[in-house]
Amino acid sequence: MFKKLITKCKFLLILGRYNYPTGAFLLMWPCLWGVAFQVTDINIFIKYSFLFFIGSFIMRGAGCCINDLFDKKFDSMVSRTRNRPLASGKLKNFDAIIFIIFQLILGFIILIQFNLKIILFAIGIMPLVIVYPIFKRIVNFPQLFLGIVFNWGIILGFLVENNELNFQILILYVAGVLFTIGYDTIYGMQDIKDDKKIGVKSLSILVEKNRVFFIGIIYFLSFICFSISFFYQNISFFFSLSSSIIIFVLFFFQLYLLMEKEFKKIFDQNIFVGGIIFLIILSQNFF
Repeated sequence: MFKKLITKCKFLLILGRYNYPTGAFLLMWPCLWGVAFQVTDINIFIKYSFLFFIGSFIMRGAGCCINDLFDKKFDSMVSRTRNRPLASGKLKNFDAIIFIIFQLILGFIILIQFNLKIILFAIGIMPLVIVYPIFKRIVNFPQLFLGIVFNWGIILGFLVENNELNFQILILYVAGVLFTIGYDTIYGMQDIKDDKKIGVKSLSILVEKNRVFFIGIIYFLSFICFSISFFYQNISFFFSLSSSIIIFVLFFFQLYLLMEKEFKKIFDQNIFVGGIIFLIILSQNFF
């Protein structure tokens, strides 16, 4: 009995991708970008950064469970995903639903630690989070919706110490959305063959033959938006220029890996790219 419970818990953690935290970090970094954008109180910064860290892992876990519940049939037909707990039959739908509810309760407990404005903004994006798996079946650009959702944390993080949004944070949000569109399109290129067979839509399929050109354009636009956000912060010109060059080099290196078809390597590398962008944004407070 105890052994079965341990086994089920193991599969539930796998269902929520807690064994593969790349996506959780990619959800967390935009939150921390927002918090770090204008630090006025170090204690507030540390407290809410920690809450966003925990919340990102929990909500990403819940999102993965919801996604797998919707995609159970599709996942069973894709080589990369057919061994997922629901697709392989190791867990039942009921198990997933209970685990989703549990994670959402934990997420809500964390959410109510924030101010009312952040709570309302967070609730406002939830419908898009829930229906995202459906978009993969009806539109060719689900990565756009993922980008909108994954980078909403920039807005939430900024509202920790600010009452109103400004141009700099909005352009940073656009930069993050474009960045996500780029790296998730790359990630989806692993599944192009299977996705074509089962009818899943994505930008990965749409730009397959011109992938380097398309991702190059997306990353260039993201780079421009990051740079504008930095230069509008009224900090050292040299620091802003150096920060922009660093991001340009990081993006250019990913394009090189894309030519080598290192799709998963690029995706995993973005844990560090997001962290470097966080350090750049945090450092702006001292220049």
